[in-house]
Amino acid sequence: MPERELEPLLGTSNFRVLIGGEELGFCEVTRLTSGTDLAAPLADRAHRFETVVLRRALTRSTDLYDWRRRIMEGTEDRRDITIHQLEGPTGPIANSWRLVKAWPCRWSGPAFDARESAVAFEELEVAFDDLVWQAGPAKPRAHRTRSRTTRQGD
Repeated sequence: MPERELEPLLGTSNFRVLIGGEELGFCEVTRLTSGTDLAAPLADRAHRFETVVLRRALTRSTDLYDWRRRIMEGTEDRRDITIHQLEGPTGPIANSWRLVKAWPCRWSGPAFDARESAVAFEELEVAFDDLVWQAGPAKPRAHRTRSRTTRQGD
C-alpha cells in the first residue's frame, strides 16, 4: 500500500484581511458559517450565511465607521472581503475565503473603563451575499520511495 504524506495542520493566528482590495490589520475574525433552517419544510428551507465580525485596535482612522455611515445614509456600498489564512507569520497563503458583496450591518467602538489600561478596539460586523472558499495553491508533493536495504550475500 502506498504511503500517504500527512497534510500539516493549519493555525488560526496568521491571517490577512482585504476589504475591497485594501489590506487592513485585524486581530480577530469570527467564525465563517453557512447554515440551513432545518425547522422549515423542505421546500421552504432557507440557506444563509451568518454575519462575520472583524475586530481591530482602534486608531485615528475612521474608514470603517465612515463605511457604516454611508450604508446608514442609504448609499449602496458593498465590497468583497477576502480573508487569507497563512501557513505561518510570513508564510504563503494556505486558504482564502471571499465574502461577496459584504456591507457593514454594525459598527461598535470601544468601551471605556478608567480602572483598566487595555487597548481600545473597534468592531465591524458584516453581512454578505455569498461565501466562496478559494483553496490555496497546491504544493507539489514529494514522491516517497521505499529504499531496499541489501544484506551482504543477497
